[in-house]
Amino acid sequence: METVVDALKSLYVALGGTADDVADVTTAATMIDKIAAHVGEGGAAELPTVTSADNGKVLTVVSGKWAKANLPE
Repeated sequence: METVVDALKSLYVALGGTADDVADVTTAATMIDKIAAHVGEGGAAELPTVTSADNGKVLTVVSGKWAKANLPE
C-alpha cells in the first residue's frame, strides 16, 4: 500500500523533480514544501521562465525541452 509520502514523491518526479532529491524525506509536510519549491523554481513549467532581459530571444527545442536561445545570425 502506497503512503501519502510515496504518492507525493511520485508527484514530485512527475513534475520533473529527481527521485534522489527526495529519497530521504519522510513526512508529507516536507514533501509538500519540496514540491512547492520545485514548482516555484520553474519545475513542471513547459516553457522556460523569462524576464525582460530575455527580450529578443527565441524558443528552441534542446534535448526534447523548450529552451531560450539567441536569434540565429
